[in-house]
Amino acid sequence: MKKILALILALCLLAGFAALAEETKTEWNFYGLYKSESMYFVNEAASIEATIAAWAEEHGFTYKWHYLSSDGDAEKCLTTVDTAIADNADAIFICVPDQTMSQAVVEKCAESGTLVVACDDGLIDGDGNKIAPWFGIDAYNIGYAAGEWMAQYAIDNNLLEDESCAMLYMTMDTVSSCVPRSEGERQAWADMCGDAMADRTYSADYDGSDEAAAYANASAVIAAHPEITTWLVQVASETGSSSAAAALEEAGLAENSCVMSLGTDATALQWDEGNFQVIRSSAYFSGKVVGQAAAKAVLDYLLNGTEIPAEYATPAQIVTPENYKDIML
Repeated sequence: MKKILALILALCLLAGFAALAEETKTEWNFYGLYKSESMYFVNEAASIEATIAAWAEEHGFTYKWHYLSSDGDAEKCLTTVDTAIADNADAIFICVPDQTMSQAVVEKCAESGTLVVACDDGLIDGDGNKIAPWFGIDAYNIGYAAGEWMAQYAIDNNLLEDESCAMLYMTMDTVSSCVPRSEGERQAWADMCGDAMADRTYSADYDGSDEAAAYANASAVIAAHPEITTWLVQVASETGSSSAAAALEEAGLAENSCVMSLGTDATALQWDEGNFQVIRSSAYFSGKVVGQAAAKAVLDYLLNGTEIPAEYATPAQIVTPENYKDIML
């Protein structure tokens, strides 16, 4: 029944936007409402605006673009939604800081006839069903690719039987788009290494918008196991990798340890500076690709009435300090 209600809400939401596609407008108003101003989101929003600008030039319309951050605050996010609606936004691209607020966001937009699409973190009901179009990353397979790389690293460096080596999973269990990433990492390890290091595997959960808390949680696990001098760290987002790297550097364990990042925007800046010591590889997925896909779908709907896909997921590529400049957008 809940799935049916979610579907009905989604259909009503899109039906409320149908009139927009039929209008002949010369100016459109777009809002990007993000949960933080991390580099990934800033890049994604810039890609949305760049795509809108290209379409505006091609199709002869003008536009307004607004980027607002809620700084991880759910109430502030709802305020930004109200701001966009009051400003007669034609479309909202949103990444909410707390997915339990999804229903409230979708209902506000449905009541006002404002098109809303979710970027990165889905707008979901209580059962995890998406209730608005979603654009993001292929989370499980991205995690799996990262897990494969880490497993091969451990095999190549003879670490599976090394009692001074342990695995740390930095997880984000309260974010539905991040859980499959960790699941993919764990499954890839199991497929390649079986139960190796099972007695030396630890977890630390974190909030992707709070780097200080992520650092504290990683540091707590590291400090609790002084017998471990080599850490293999897999994460759910780039906040986790940068925080774990900082914790390992503080503990004096960076030289022998290995962090595999998910996301490469901030990591690339470190590599640009020649800091290759801890974050040795990354699963590169571009917010620029996600933003471009979301913007094209919204514009095609508004201008041509083309149906917006329910889901779009971009894959990842594994990059290292040796090849990242050749692969990243």
